[in-house]
Amino acid sequence: MKKIVCLLLVLIMTAALFAACSKTPGEAVTDSGTNQNETKKQDDPGTITDPPSGAAENFANAKNGDILTFGSWDQDGKNGGEPVSWIVLYQGVGKALVLSEKILEYQCFKNGTDEDKYPRALYKDSDVRAFLNGEFYNNAFSDEEKAAILEAKITSEYKDEKFNELTYETQDKVFLLSRDETARYVCGVGTYVFGYPTQRVLDENKYMLSDISNVPGVEEAASWWLRDMGTETPKTAAYVYAASSQRRNYDEAVYNKAGVRPAMWVVYNAKELEAYEKGEAQPKEDEALNKAIAALKAGDKLKFGKCDKNAYNMDGYEDIIWTVLSEDNGVLLLISDDQTGSRQFTAKNADGTSPDEASWAESDLRKYLNDPKQLDTFFSPQEKAKLVLSHVVSTGEDDRNGGAETDDYLFIPDQKDIEQYFSSSSAGIGFKYWLRSQLMWSPRVGCVYNDGTVSSIDPYEVCGVRLMARIKK
Repeated sequence: MKKIVCLLLVLIMTAALFAACSKTPGEAVTDSGTNQNETKKQDDPGTITDPPSGAAENFANAKNGDILTFGSWDQDGKNGGEPVSWIVLYQGVGKALVLSEKILEYQCFKNGTDEDKYPRALYKDSDVRAFLNGEFYNNAFSDEEKAAILEAKITSEYKDEKFNELTYETQDKVFLLSRDETARYVCGVGTYVFGYPTQRVLDENKYMLSDISNVPGVEEAASWWLRDMGTETPKTAAYVYAASSQRRNYDEAVYNKAGVRPAMWVVYNAKELEAYEKGEAQPKEDEALNKAIAALKAGDKLKFGKCDKNAYNMDGYEDIIWTVLSEDNGVLLLISDDQTGSRQFTAKNADGTSPDEASWAESDLRKYLNDPKQLDTFFSPQEKAKLVLSHVVSTGEDDRNGGAETDDYLFIPDQKDIEQYFSSSSAGIGFKYWLRSQLMWSPRVGCVYNDGTVSSIDPYEVCGVRLMARIKK
C-alpha cells in the first residue's frame, strides 16, 4: 500500500512540473487602435505580489546603471547555470526595470524560413516571447525570485494593413524592450546598447559578432531583438544593429536570428509600489533635486526631466532645460528652452476632413502631454512629485473665446505668455512651435515662427512642442 501511495505522489508531482514548464505567456491582448504618435509612454504596472524577504532586496538601493545578479542561466555551456547579471535601467518606487547585461540566447523572432507563413511581425505571436515567458522564466528563477517578478502590461508598436501606426498590449513576466524604452533607458548610458553574448552563445554562433572597434571601449558586438514591428515592412521586427547601434530604425526579417536580452520589472517592495500607484505614497526625496530647485529665481535655468529629441537615433534621452519665468508663493513657472518633439495639435476627423474647431481643452496634444504614462516618461518619480497642477486659461481672437479652462500639469504657451515674458525676437528659438491660443479663423491655432513672430496654422499640421509647467520649491 505504501508503495502505491508513493507512486501516486510521484506521478502527481511529475504532472505538476510538466504543467509548469509548458506554461505559455498570458494572452491578454488589447488592440488600442491609437495613433502611435499618441502612445509614447512607460508601461503600466501589472499584477503585484509581495515577494518573500530577500528575493530582490539588493534592488532597493540600486541606482540606474548598477549591475546586480538575479536568477541563473547556462552561460558557459558546462554543467548548470551561472548567475545572470542585470543592468538597472530605471529605479521606480518599489520596483526596478532591468535588462540582461549580456545576450543570453541567439534565436529567431519567429521560427521558420518561409516569410509567407508569418507575414506580420507581431510580438504577441512570436516564438521569442513564448521562450521568455516559458522556458526562460520557468528555469532561470527560483520560486522566491519568480514571486519578485512583476507581471506587467507592456505596449508594442505595429502597423496595420494600411500602414497606420498602432499599438497593442500584452501581459508578460519577461519581455523584450521596445524602441522607445531602448532609446530612453539604454542608449547614452555607458556602452550598454552594444550587446555581447555569453560564452556559450558565442560558441554556438561563431559569426554573430560585428567589428565596431571605432566605438571607444567596444571592439565587437552582436545585434539584438526589440519587440516592435519594423518600420519599413510588417514582415520585419525592430532590432539594435550591432554595426551601427546608434541608429534607431533598423529592421530584420523575423525568421533570421538576433540576440535575446530579456527585460523585466523586479519588485522589491510591493506595499510601497501599490501605495504609490494608488496615489497614497510619495517617492523617496531627492535631496540634490530639492536643493537645486530651492535656489532658483526668475531667469535661472534648470535640468528637469528627459525626452527623446532625436526620435530616429538611439542616442539616449536628452535633458529638458527650462527657464524660470516667475515665482509666486514658492511655486515656479517654467518654460522649456527647446522643443520636446513635434506633433499635431489635433488630428483630422476620421473621414479625413478638418475639425470645425480646435481648442486646447479638447486637443489631442493636451491629452497626450497630461497622460499619466507620458508624465512617467518625461519625469522621474521625484520630479513628477514636484509638479503642480496649474489652472490654464486660453485666449481667443475676435469671436473665439479660447475654449474651456483646464487644470494641467503640462501645457504650452498662450499668446499672452509670449507677450508678457518675451520680446518679439526672443520668443523665437530656431523652430516653429504651438501656442494654445485660437487665432484668426476656425479651426486655426497660434504658433511662434523661427524669428519670434506669432501667426497661426491648421491644427492637424505637425509643429514643435514647447512645454510649460509649474513646480513647487
